[in-house]
Amino acid sequence: MEARAGMLAQLFERSMGLGAEWEVSDVWFEEKGDAPSELHIRVAHVRGRAVECPECGRRCGVYDTRERTWRHLDIWQYETIVHCAVPRADCPEHGVRTVRMPWEVRPNSHFTALFEAQVLAMALSGLTAVQIASALRMPDGAVWRMLRRAVAEAREAADYSGVARVGIDDTACRRGQSYISVMVDLDGQRAIGVTEGRDRGAPERLAGELEAHGGSRLAIREVTRDMSEAYALGAADAFPEAIQTVDRFHVSQLFSRATDRVRCREARLSEEKGRLLRGTKYCWLKRPENLTERQAARKASLMGEHLLTARACAMSEAMRAVYARPDRESAGRELDRVVSWIMHSNVPEMKVVAGTVRKEREGILNWFSRNATNAILEGLNSVIQSIKRAARGFRNVEYFKTMIFLRLGRLDFSAQLAVSSATH
Repeated sequence: MEARAGMLAQLFERSMGLGAEWEVSDVWFEEKGDAPSELHIRVAHVRGRAVECPECGRRCGVYDTRERTWRHLDIWQYETIVHCAVPRADCPEHGVRTVRMPWEVRPNSHFTALFEAQVLAMALSGLTAVQIASALRMPDGAVWRMLRRAVAEAREAADYSGVARVGIDDTACRRGQSYISVMVDLDGQRAIGVTEGRDRGAPERLAGELEAHGGSRLAIREVTRDMSEAYALGAADAFPEAIQTVDRFHVSQLFSRATDRVRCREARLSEEKGRLLRGTKYCWLKRPENLTERQAARKASLMGEHLLTARACAMSEAMRAVYARPDRESAGRELDRVVSWIMHSNVPEMKVVAGTVRKEREGILNWFSRNATNAILEGLNSVIQSIKRAARGFRNVEYFKTMIFLRLGRLDFSAQLAVSSATH
């Protein structure tokens, strides 16, 4: 046991980079019944050695000590606790000040720098806060606090001075509940702003986040968005120099949702229509090239049944064909033709969509002249949805924001992850 304790003491001293003024004075194990045993390490300040004032770095005598503990990385699968009677420096200039420990990432932390770096690394690898907490045998609230601090520190250093094109989209924290708006740098492929709500004021709040990190709202030349009036009006106020482009993905989504509403309504019209349309949702919503053989065959067999759903599907496909046009001028002509066709049809759900498209005509066509794309938003939204599914929704909006910036912000966490930096 003594030999093992000696090895552990040496391992700890090397890993923590302890200087000559510190020494491991004791190592012991504590049994916890059915729980894994704990390893306890006591670090002591070498008597007679001076300590640094945390304010000015001056070498000072020790005034007194205060007992503290920290959770450290597991050693040999033992939950490891560090103990130390922390000295307080007797500084002639600043008075009595608590010395910062060499293994601390911040004053008054209950975890060593290496432990917090491990939590961050696990989160960046894709693990959820709950999974990390379970693996490290700790409350998930403590994990969240570490991650929020790490993100806040990294965001403080983030530079958005070169951002010229942004995309804005919204997502629900939980189904039917509290929404957030996310702004991304379309060129940098990163999330740069998150705010609660999807109201007219959301773009202004996002512009404030941009300017808090060196960006300029007047430097924004393009904003891509969905077709909500709130975003349209808010973006015009917040980014007055920007061209507004309607995101292609949201146009397609608008048509798909309307097509499905037609299907649901038509299925209720009669028993026969209900029988024909049962189980056909994705036959109508998928792109033709993405249909399975069975779905393609089913769709083909239904095209001769004079269904309103088939007509709505043809309208959606006609809208997709607009985006295949080679330039803005020809796309504009095709768009006008499709809108006119839909407005003269007998499909009320699609006529509502056509009215929205007519209102947003210029924004839709800006996609061609500006060669804008919100593909990054589509990709980010996919990641956001996976984050949400893994967490089964977020009770705390701040947690959701933290995960978005952690996974999608392309933040620099090198300082928090570097062992040499963490342990001084």
